[in-house]
Amino acid sequence: MHEVRRFLADTFAMVAFSFLVGGFVELAISGLTLDQTLKIRVAAIPVSILIGRPYGLYRDFLLHILTRVHDNHHVNKFLVDTFANLTFQVPLYALILSFNGATHAQIISAAGSIVLISSISGRPYGLFLNICRRLFSVPIA
Repeated sequence: MHEVRRFLADTFAMVAFSFLVGGFVELAISGLTLDQTLKIRVAAIPVSILIGRPYGLYRDFLLHILTRVHDNHHVNKFLVDTFANLTFQVPLYALILSFNGATHAQIISAAGSIVLISSISGRPYGLFLNICRRLFSVPIA
């Protein structure tokens, strides 16, 4: 039952955070309409469901390994969350673009924006994930 709650917490966190942050980026930065944004965000939910738990496992692994290196755990958690988000989300995004027919130049251009967004959102997502895990009564990393 513990693993089911962890799966649900990680999946819920990814779906909710991706919906909100992706929606903000699409509306405020990319200039998409509300209707376009809602369609894109709904279409992205299955991907978020698929990657929620694997991302949680990846982040936990990195936190376990990398926070032992240095005494300042707050700096480490910030750096690990940022690193985890970059190294998980950017290749995934590039893969999705590639499977959908984007050229190499388009992938590189689009990946540049996701690098910035992933760098900024890494630690906030890590904190949000911990909140969701607490809500689902799952130990946090």
